[in-house]
Amino acid sequence: MNLRLALVCLSTTALLAAACSSGNAAGDDDDGGSSQGATSGTSSGGSSGAGAVANGGSAQPGGQGGTGATTGGAPPTNGGTGTGGSATGGTGAGGSAAGGSTAGASGSGSAGASGSGPAGAAGLGSGGGAGAAAGAAGAAGSTTGGDGLGSGMMTGMGRSMEQYETTEVGRNGVPYELITNGWGPGFTSHTVSWNGTSFIVEAMEGSRGSGGQPASYPSVFCGKYSVQQVPACGLPKPIDQITSLKTGWRWAANGNTGPYNAAYDIWLGTSTGFGMYLMVWLRDPPGEQPAGSKSMFTGITVANVPGVWDIWSGTVNNRPIINWVRQEGMDSTELEFDVMDFIRDAQMRNLTITGTQVNAVAVGFEIWSGPITNLESKDFYVDVK
Repeated sequence: MNLRLALVCLSTTALLAAACSSGNAAGDDDDGGSSQGATSGTSSGGSSGAGAVANGGSAQPGGQGGTGATTGGAPPTNGGTGTGGSATGGTGAGGSAAGGSTAGASGSGSAGASGSGPAGAAGLGSGGGAGAAAGAAGAAGSTTGGDGLGSGMMTGMGRSMEQYETTEVGRNGVPYELITNGWGPGFTSHTVSWNGTSFIVEAMEGSRGSGGQPASYPSVFCGKYSVQQVPACGLPKPIDQITSLKTGWRWAANGNTGPYNAAYDIWLGTSTGFGMYLMVWLRDPPGEQPAGSKSMFTGITVANVPGVWDIWSGTVNNRPIINWVRQEGMDSTELEFDVMDFIRDAQMRNLTITGTQVNAVAVGFEIWSGPITNLESKDFYVDVK
């Protein structure tokens, strides 16, 4: 890390945790050199209107439409069947407009716990009986809504070869920060492009540091992290005031098989400083490992979180770090979860939790060495309640 970013890290939060191979914890930004987020709302009730079932929209069909009325000709005698909310998270049309139809029951999915857009438009039901409702209009949702993976309205585009480019981006009206972050001593060069919280490492060259540090950790984050910028995304927030801290991330290897991980980096602390790192590795690369050492907790599951994990724990820069790691060869390219479930998992296992608030949630790729081409973060959100 250059002197400028190093000073920021030291003066604002702390150095990023370090995960290194052979357990040599060193480095700056992240985990081991390396260390450096909830499920979607129950409907598309935000900007998308009626949502797909996968995005929380109503799983009910539209039924047999509304009561028939003023928006067409006479209703058919036997009634058509509505189609419910749009299957693609569109504007929320309810039943089809076939026949003389009226606005049936509201056309978007069941009330959304997240999202920021308007409720879906009223559905047009085919004439006939009431049938199964197309679903109540989705609620506007939280101001920090996630809306589920694949439903983000991205803002902020760019492309940079700068080692430490830092820029604000947005998803569904919520601000995040992107950092290209070529911090390791072996960093040589990279080209990173972005659109909102999605980004592509178009090219990267570098080598593993002598202390096991990755060459870079290009990443997007919400909260108070390793730079001075703090996007107004809902973090930091005291743990005892968090009902849920849902996050989701989808990424794609695009043929890259080398020494890189795909990892969440979650910072805990207090209102005055940094306390510890929690990391969630969706990919464990051959030849590299998290900071600390593998604990007795291997092949474990975390309540409400898909997958099987090994836990590594230790310290980085005299701060605790806990890593939940997918076993090598068991990469997960998509995950949605509640950060609080990992905090509760650590507490249940009597692992040290230091800090009274969640400072930041970040995702990115710790890249130990290149070449890397078109490694892609496709979508990321944090939804704080």
